[in-house]
Amino acid sequence: MDLRNGDSGEHCSAPREQAWRWFEDFLCRPHGQLGREGQVCPFVGPAIEAGTLRVAEWEIGPEPSVDELIALVHRMVDAFQAMEWATRNRTLHAFVVVLTGLDAAALPLLDEAHRRVKAELVRRYLMLGQFHPACDERAARNPGLRVSRAPVPLFALRHMAFHDVLFLDDDGEWFGAYHARFGRRYSSVTMPDRLFADRYARACEKWLAGCGT
Repeated sequence: MDLRNGDSGEHCSAPREQAWRWFEDFLCRPHGQLGREGQVCPFVGPAIEAGTLRVAEWEIGPEPSVDELIALVHRMVDAFQAMEWATRNRTLHAFVVVLTGLDAAALPLLDEAHRRVKAELVRRYLMLGQFHPACDERAARNPGLRVSRAPVPLFALRHMAFHDVLFLDDDGEWFGAYHARFGRRYSSVTMPDRLFADRYARACEKWLAGCGT
């Protein structure tokens, strides 16, 4: 399913086209250095198939302040929560905003905006990712692989998912929100991934006095 024209029916711009190519050529494919089987991103491919990956392009100044970027994220959240979806499966709902007009020297501001707004979004069971050509975010199973280096700067927003323990276990507030959302699933006899269970158990011991387990 090709959704490059988005909701407007207009032809896709060059930055948005670059983003789509990165989704298809990198995020939707396996990678030998990822440390696990499957696509680099477990969400993008299924969201494309379900017709629930929304991609917009928003103009921003060449050197925005961090506060301006945080305001943009809030605008994203408002738009995301107002959207209607082709499926009720919230795990597949995703909203990507490609940022145009940004100077290369300003790219680290996306990282700082992400850092500052993360706790607020996690409390609302939302996950934000920042992606850009200089992004230093690493793969959960291989710190040597910079998985968030996109050809164009963008933010991606989705609902919190079960595997997000890999991104939320090193802060007590983040993990508290994750535990409230998914803690009951860890009482299941069968676990889909031992890594999730191990990270969850260690975070329980560190932040929540064992989570009662």
